[in-house]
Amino acid sequence: MSSRPSPLAISTASVQRLLKEESTYRAELASQESRLKKLEYRGDDVEEDDDEEGNRDWSVRQQKRAIEETKAVFAPLREKVLAAAGSLEQLLKSRGAEHFDKDEVERAKELIEKAKVG
Repeated sequence: MSSRPSPLAISTASVQRLLKEESTYRAELASQESRLKKLEYRGDDVEEDDDEEGNRDWSVRQQKRAIEETKAVFAPLREKVLAAAGSLEQLLKSRGAEHFDKDEVERAKELIEKAKVG
């Protein structure tokens, strides 16, 4: 029989998941920007016929669109991170840290600070 996770553990896991999601999107954005630079560099370096140039232009436009879509995720995701961290902080204040495992409390506080820093 397994014990149920505490409300603190659940809230902490939520903040941690959102921070990880944010980190993943930042890595994806960096990767997309790198691909765009490579596409643009290749176009400057190589002579192309009209079809190849058209394909490259299309690829550049698609990559720019993907970058904009990824950037659009950040503001709403940041709001979710801050809301989850606020809820976690409120849980600690309302119930009191002494009602929870010391390690859980420390982890929660670390994640709250990490969420605020962004």
